[in-house]
Amino acid sequence: MSVFAERVTRRVPLSPDEVAFLEALEASPRRYERHQHVTRAGDDATEAFVVVSGWAMSYSQFGDGTCQVRRLHFPGDLLAMPSVPMRHYAEDIQTLSAAVIAPFPKRLLARLFDFPRLAAVMYMFAQAERITSGDRLASVGRSSAKARVAFLLLDILHRLRATGEAVGASFHMHLTREQIGQVTGMTGVHASRTWTELVAEGLVSNEGPIVTVRDAAALRALSGYHDRDGDFDLQWLAHCDGFDLHSYASAGWASPRCR
Repeated sequence: MSVFAERVTRRVPLSPDEVAFLEALEASPRRYERHQHVTRAGDDATEAFVVVSGWAMSYSQFGDGTCQVRRLHFPGDLLAMPSVPMRHYAEDIQTLSAAVIAPFPKRLLARLFDFPRLAAVMYMFAQAERITSGDRLASVGRSSAKARVAFLLLDILHRLRATGEAVGASFHMHLTREQIGQVTGMTGVHASRTWTELVAEGLVSNEGPIVTVRDAAALRALSGYHDRDGDFDLQWLAHCDGFDLHSYASAGWASPRCR
């Protein structure tokens, strides 16, 4: 099963037709080197992508040479979705590690509406991403430097866990200090200094690229982080016939009829 289909089925059982649709999105995976561009802002937006393995980032480049990271992407994430309704890509997307990424023609997404229940789940994912982006924007705009980095660490940890990987308190960090600054809206020097403070306080540690969250509760109290991925509510979908949260038989599912 494809990585994105697995991500969905951890929340909602899928019919064979739904699985086949999602697997078609990953039919042509490509290998990317670290720091390789997947898209460039302004290019014709003809494709979207699934991250099969590795890390990537969406970012905006400014005239003075600086950039702001908009979002980090992990296995099972869809890339370039905000640009699907546009003629041109709205952002640059670049790998942060060696990665396998599957491009697909964005016209395939028109078939999503043949699967109303799956379309509803995709809508939920999009809204969750919108909320977490707002959370990060609020953190960058109103929080201290330590709170911003604490938020970033918890966000990475929870999103990696959501991929289904066996992630405990440690993970392989693919961001440099400079890139941490680009995510959190500060200089690389300030990000490095802030990281050193969090390590000195025993909240986080690192051995080379392996980062360990030592005190998640303290980081949460410092940053005000909310695990949005763990707060999905599927009950509202139960108002559609054929959507049984408890005894769904995938082989017999038919298009739901909303009451």
